[in-house]
Amino acid sequence: MAKANSTRPATTLEITFTHETLAHVREALLIGLAAYGEIERLSNAQEARARIGKKTKKDLRVIHPTGTADTVSRFADALRFLD
Repeated sequence: MAKANSTRPATTLEITFTHETLAHVREALLIGLAAYGEIERLSNAQEARARIGKKTKKDLRVIHPTGTADTVSRFADALRFLD
């Protein structure tokens, strides 16, 4: 699926995907992006409840998988890379 092009410097990698593979990778990225959106929605709801004094049980708290602010940008970069 991916192979190094020996005529280029060692840091260059040429990747070839079939249309089917690209469709699967896009689908997986979109699922991940939707899941990230759901985590954000739940985190926001949890924060709103905390502001009005309603605590969330420890075992029900949303744990952010990346903990970074650039997650959406990273998904966008990955989708751009495929084009």
